[in-house]
Amino acid sequence: MLILPLLLQLQAPIPDPLAVVVDEIRPNHDILEYHIAVSIPDTGSHITGATTLRAMIGRERGPLVLDFDDVFTIDSIVPTGGSARQGEVLDGPLTVPILGREGHTIEVTIYYQGSPRDGLFIQDNVHGERAAFADNWPNRAHHWFPSEDHPSDKAYATFAVEVPAGWKAIANGNLQVVDHLPSGRTRWHWRTERKIPVYTMVIGAGPLTVTSVASGGGPDHTLWTFPQDSAFAVDGPFRRVDRMVREYTRLIGPFPYGKLAHVESSTRFGGMENSSAIFYTERGYANRRMGEGLVAHETAHQWFGDAVTEHDWHHLWLSEGFASYFGPLFHELIGEDSVFHARMQGAKRGYFRSEVVDRPVIDTAVTDLFELLNANNYPKAAWILHMLRNEVGDWAFFGGVRDYFATFRDSTALTIDFMRVMERHADRPLRWFFEQWLLQPGYPEVEPQWAYDSAGQAVEVELTQVQQLAWGTYRVDVPVEVVVEGRRPVRGTARFNGRNSTARVRLAQVVGAPSAVLVDPDGDLLLAVRGESETE
Repeated sequence: MLILPLLLQLQAPIPDPLAVVVDEIRPNHDILEYHIAVSIPDTGSHITGATTLRAMIGRERGPLVLDFDDVFTIDSIVPTGGSARQGEVLDGPLTVPILGREGHTIEVTIYYQGSPRDGLFIQDNVHGERAAFADNWPNRAHHWFPSEDHPSDKAYATFAVEVPAGWKAIANGNLQVVDHLPSGRTRWHWRTERKIPVYTMVIGAGPLTVTSVASGGGPDHTLWTFPQDSAFAVDGPFRRVDRMVREYTRLIGPFPYGKLAHVESSTRFGGMENSSAIFYTERGYANRRMGEGLVAHETAHQWFGDAVTEHDWHHLWLSEGFASYFGPLFHELIGEDSVFHARMQGAKRGYFRSEVVDRPVIDTAVTDLFELLNANNYPKAAWILHMLRNEVGDWAFFGGVRDYFATFRDSTALTIDFMRVMERHADRPLRWFFEQWLLQPGYPEVEPQWAYDSAGQAVEVELTQVQQLAWGTYRVDVPVEVVVEGRRPVRGTARFNGRNSTARVRLAQVVGAPSAVLVDPDGDLLLAVRGESETE
């Protein structure tokens, strides 16, 4: 009697670690569109809001359950064509009865009020003037509007932001109209033309100055800054932002949105890649220390993270790793190769010094999402992309990146999706590469030994992987260069197969005793070299 259940258990499919999903969204609905109306008060932080959601009913019938902070009072919940529920004080997830059948859409408006405790901050800015900015990452949007607060459920969004007199309001998408109210207040209407993830749905408002940047035929570029910082923004880190967009468009595909606003804000991060409305920390403006590298990183996010979004947070490298690589890559694209190389080497050193080298990139043990903002998902992931480029060649790599963007634009992806696209373009299996670099911790560390055979005019080089055992052994081709004074260097490759820790290469036609043997001479591998070469 026990044999059949045991066999069934043994035959159960094993989840693919490159397609792991840790936190699934609720299966009984798909949010199609948000209309978010918020009124920012003249004083204090007590907002009034009304969010209308259009959702499609899924296979599982049941209530529409939304993420929403219980600090708010629900004034009413009004389904389209239905009657209102009045005076509800939220205690737990917001539950709305679903009206309709599977595959049908419903629409409901939630009217609410209260003071947000996170996600939307109404406070004095760095210059002592009042302003309001949303800051959602990773799942803090529900602290100011009801939502499916998960990256996998992308939707269209419209905004109606009412602000005090003298303020301007920015949000995702394109500006529709500005209503001038009898009170002197204004209401700003914005609408996205593409689905975007909830964590990038933002508003920003305050005494802002707006400066246009020449677009060169691409999307409209604007700088939204506090008046005290507008000159720094124009003359400093944003002077080449239009060129960034042109270069990324040429390399990856069309810019995903109709406009790109760069906004000085109170985000807790250095920059936050909100779709079509990037928020940068006001501290960087005030101390005049914000650099072009941050702008390139956040701009690259418009393609990767915003247009193509990781389906699960534990695949964050598909967002941050891409931005961390394509940010420096801008310099290579415009002929500043030395800058690209220097930034990548700096990223390598930063990863080596980090506290997460003993953890894999896809780290399902992480439960605090802020802990994912680490050196694995930033510099190590950037290096994984760089090594993948070297592994398959520029033609396959950039062709695969363009295909990946075109295939998953306005949608979500997992690591396995990217791997499959790259395998098609490389025309060979690459699972070993992705599993090695994303599921193993650490990196290869090699110790070289070499000897010169004067009679045979050859150098024998032996490399041994000596990283700690828990990191595993890596499959990697390591370039080796022999330097002889007054002669052209001789190169070869030591090939590790992923099982054996030692690799050897014989370099012939070496005339004269070497002055040096260089391991990974171009610095194209995430690899460390231990000790010095020794002659025999």
